[in-house]
Amino acid sequence: MVWGTSVLDEIKVDKIMPFNRTSSSVAIGLLALLLAAPAFGQGPQGMQLFEQADCSTMGGDIQPNEGWFFQFDGLYWAVLPPRITPVGYPGLVKEVFVGPGPNDSKPQTNSADTSDIRTQWSQGYRFEFGRIEDRNGWMCTIFQIRDQEQDFFFPTMDMAIQDSPVGPLSIPWLAGPMAVGGVPRELPVTFSSVSMSHSISNYGVELNYLHRFLTCHDGGTLEMFLGTRFFYFEDDFSILTGGATANLAGSNWQNFAENNLIGPQLGARWFKKQGRWMLSTEGRFMAGLNCQNIHQNVNFGPGLTPFSGGLGVPVLLGPTNTMYDAFAREWAPLIELRLEARYQITRYLSFHAGWTGIWADGIARADATINYSIDGVGHAFGVDLTRNRESILMNGLTLGFDFNR
Repeated sequence: MVWGTSVLDEIKVDKIMPFNRTSSSVAIGLLALLLAAPAFGQGPQGMQLFEQADCSTMGGDIQPNEGWFFQFDGLYWAVLPPRITPVGYPGLVKEVFVGPGPNDSKPQTNSADTSDIRTQWSQGYRFEFGRIEDRNGWMCTIFQIRDQEQDFFFPTMDMAIQDSPVGPLSIPWLAGPMAVGGVPRELPVTFSSVSMSHSISNYGVELNYLHRFLTCHDGGTLEMFLGTRFFYFEDDFSILTGGATANLAGSNWQNFAENNLIGPQLGARWFKKQGRWMLSTEGRFMAGLNCQNIHQNVNFGPGLTPFSGGLGVPVLLGPTNTMYDAFAREWAPLIELRLEARYQITRYLSFHAGWTGIWADGIARADATINYSIDGVGHAFGVDLTRNRESILMNGLTLGFDFNR
């Protein structure tokens, strides 16, 4: 089976759509719950959402709100691209036969890499809700950014594939004027009409216990929280080829690297209110364990016929249609920083804007974990777990509103 672009799109849609459908329903339900909570006598009295803001400092500093709270952030974030990785076995230079004479050869290495993948901005959202009473409470956060996808085209692409001197990519010249002691000759691998695709999916959820310290004399307030966080980061990479030397036309492969980070989290938030304005800074650290799942689909040389012979055609190599799965566990710390300014419109309603940055280590990227080699029995590619640790940095702007925060 040859995997086309439509098949890849279906795979991505199936993975992302369930979370998208669920998150919208969850958000609406949470907002309804918060609005209904005062009916039980546990929220802002009388649901006076548009009551005039109380900015008076008589009797002491302005005290933070308590009770149910809800915050919505619209996100405009970017994820830095992966490290530049060659499309082919890294650093390999092969002497390949180009004919027609027995000594007609040339060196071949990788002509393409992933340097075309650039930083791309994407929209998203973040919901934060919870309850605090007598300076203690809880808080839940849910966020997601839209998929980021980039597509590239190469009119030609040379690849160096790791293979033994007498491996499936070699062809023996045993008779006639081309005979060179029966020594097999390595064949070149050159693709034309090559399409490269790279995409990212990312979401997360966390639940924290919240403790608020007494407001200081200068008006600043410190909150500490402790909880658990889950952070999902999927990186996908695919190649679809047209024509090729050595009868490898139509070869294609896809690699999906799923990173599931989970672990305990410690955080702190400091904020200070003056009049209708509030400034806050926030930091979170997760000691994460990354449960990596890497899935690979390879359709290499679909038009090959083993032992068919012919000039420039590998004798031993046949069509390879293989699926690989690999799993790994890696230490993956995560740090998040937030800066925010908030303006109070009414007693319970405010608007805010800010910046958020997230850094995480121990992340598997799809392009770097492809093993561009062919084993002795003709199985092409596979997963390379020696290059499954990279850092990611994502950051961007936030804009939204909050209720009773």
